[in-house]
Amino acid sequence: MGIVVAIFMLLAWLALSPWTPAALARLLRHPQLRSGMGIGVLVAGLWNVLWHGLRHLSQFWGQAALVSGLFMVLAAVLMLARPGADTGARPALATRLEPTIRPARPLVLLGLLACFLLYAVTLIRLNLGYPILG
Repeated sequence: MGIVVAIFMLLAWLALSPWTPAALARLLRHPQLRSGMGIGVLVAGLWNVLWHGLRHLSQFWGQAALVSGLFMVLAAVLMLARPGADTGARPALATRLEPTIRPARPLVLLGLLACFLLYAVTLIRLNLGYPILG
């Protein structure tokens, strides 16, 4: 599951970053794809928070899951309610929360990148047989 969560973290970072690759930016103009990606990030973030994070709070990886999951949920809200990005329907809760979260967007991007790097380095070390953090 760590690989799936890391991929969704990277996708969220790329979708919200000011340096979004042109090909991804074109894809994100399609409301269904952007909504689907936002829902995927939301589900992965909620899984991290509610399933792994809260069940293993006394362990390093439980705390990491909680923090990364919260950043993913915030990123999902920004992805699902980005104003002017599409003409499709937007979730009402995301639309109401987005103005509150928007000022923290640089922090969300930084947190997503840091969490992605932690997960990616750990997954690489794990697959190479090296010891991991925690």
